[in-house]
Amino acid sequence: MIKFLTFLVFLTSIAVGDGFDQLVLVMSNEMNATTAKLQRYEKKVQWEQVGENISVTLGRSGLGYSTTSMPQKNEGDGRSPIGLFDIGSIFGYSSQSNSSMPYYHADEKLICVDDAGDRFYNKMALLDSSNPPKSFEVMRRTDGVYAYGAVIDYNRAGVANRGSCIFFHLNSVGKKPTSGCTAMDEKPLLEMLQWLDSSKGPKVLQIPKSECFNYQKEFAGIECP
Repeated sequence: MIKFLTFLVFLTSIAVGDGFDQLVLVMSNEMNATTAKLQRYEKKVQWEQVGENISVTLGRSGLGYSTTSMPQKNEGDGRSPIGLFDIGSIFGYSSQSNSSMPYYHADEKLICVDDAGDRFYNKMALLDSSNPPKSFEVMRRTDGVYAYGAVIDYNRAGVANRGSCIFFHLNSVGKKPTSGCTAMDEKPLLEMLQWLDSSKGPKVLQIPKSECFNYQKEFAGIECP
């Protein structure tokens, strides 16, 4: 049996479509696009924009569905997930955060397990180097793209091979497409992290442009191009 210390997992759930007041809308021009626009919203009488549209980088294969629709999001496919997900926590290299969001300190021992056969698949953990999982992602990366970020709570149930370790994080040098995360420049990422408020149950809605009108009734006020 794999023995390593599971980190505090902050997955306080909010029912989809109910009781939340912050929304991050990520919309690509089409399914296989590797870039998108991100817009933040807060719930007033209807959803109202916060800040400016910013450019973000998606997975190298574009988007994939979290449902049974095709193309599906699967482990290692390079697709960022389509759907509505909690933003459950944030992380960074600093030892502490002044945010209201639950925080993971990404030190040398913090990992995210991407071995689909492991019981801690798609969860953060503290690495036991004497008995590590077969496959994992080190959160304190040498390229610095995880210096700060947020957890997109995709595949919360840890369904094997449906994808793991999906984050908002910093762009890489040259803004190369990600392995399935959503990346952005430092300034807008820090602004978003500061804006996130756990009491408002923040969520991300990530979709291709063709599906935007399907969500306008549920999220009155969001803009579709």
